Amino acid sequence: MLRRLMNTKTILLAACCLVVTLLMIPVTTRTSKADDLTGRELLSVTRVAHGGAEYAGLQYVTARADGFVNAAAFASAGATTLVGAVEVKVGVTDYQDRDLRRRLDLKPLGAMAALGAGPTYLVYTGTQGGGMLLGSEIRVSEIAASRQWAMMGFNTINLAIERQLVTARQRDDGNDYVVEVRFTPQDTVRYWINKQTFLIDKVTSRYNSTTMIEEDRSDYRKVSCMTLPFHVITRLRGQRLADLTIDNYDLQTVVPAARFTMTATP
Repeated sequence: MLRRLMNTKTILLAACCLVVTLLMIPVTTRTSKADDLTGRELLSVTRVAHGGAEYAGLQYVTARADGFVNAAAFASAGATTLVGAVEVKVGVTDYQDRDLRRRLDLKPLGAMAALGAGPTYLVYTGTQGGGMLLGSEIRVSEIAASRQWAMMGFNTINLAIERQLVTARQRDDGNDYVVEVRFTPQDTVRYWINKQTFLIDKVTSRYNSTTMIEEDRSDYRKVSCMTLPFHVITRLRGQRLADLTIDNYDLQTVVPAARFTMTATP
């Protein structure tokens, strides 16, 4: 345990020194130096840019947002059917924990809120995906979608840096370095890392080499000692699922384990 803590501290210190060095030199030289980094080293620099030790120590993240959710895409994630692509204005609370569990609660806004419809949420418990749609239970027939959505949470970067997951540098894409993190031969997550800021521009999950979920992240701002995105666009199999503006992050409050169960209520 002590050796693991020392290794983690060593990685963080080295990454901090590297990112400071990179940021002090001109952009063109900085890019050429970063070209020689491995995938794991790039993720280490990225973690420093996002918050360093503070990011490494995260246990829970709760993000509250509002924006538009594509009702048809949301329903397809639960293996139900809606006609047409209807985008609904909602309030959203996104719960994540260090064990890669995740829950997304949707709260109707405006006239829909007055209808008093039942709860709507998606959850990945660690082994299952499901939830409710307007008070009706939904099941996820393709568990890979829920699993990969949870894998895109905050702790995957930490696991990769700590050598618990395999990382591989991919071909650069324009202004981004690309790093793949492999959970299994079928399940992978790819990060697009901005060459100037080392913040994450995009994340995608891939199942059997086919892109399943994409997140575009932008409008980065300071939250305590971290730098986090305040605009996130999510797509499921190419169809826009949500376009959200983050109102605030809660990085301190413990998220009860019961919240990551199928029957949990907010």
